[in-house]
Amino acid sequence: MIGGRRHDSIPTMSLVTWEFDGCLYCTSTIETGQGEDRTTYFELSEARTVPGSASMPASPAPGPTAATVIVYAPEEEKSADVFFDGAETLPFVVLQHFVEIVASRVGRHGILGLPS
Repeated sequence: MIGGRRHDSIPTMSLVTWEFDGCLYCTSTIETGQGEDRTTYFELSEARTVPGSASMPASPAPGPTAATVIVYAPEEEKSADVFFDGAETLPFVVLQHFVEIVASRVGRHGILGLPS
């Protein structure tokens, strides 16, 4: 129980990275809730490399977020929201790849009426 409320699901997170034109980009995905309370957050950013050590290799981590997509469970009957940070710029092909990642994930989960 957290704050007097029982939470039946633990948020899940994933990070996908790719390189374009010598820069590293990433999409972080966070899914919270379940059923009609499910919300999925997709964030696009340039990736930053976190230095490694002798026991742990260097790894990518998200930088400042350039675009965010929030997708609600189909039961919510709410459209997805998209936000852009006006201070962050990125190549169109990177945004296109991000949209492909989001579309493949929401389609796999049957969100927004896309086939599962």
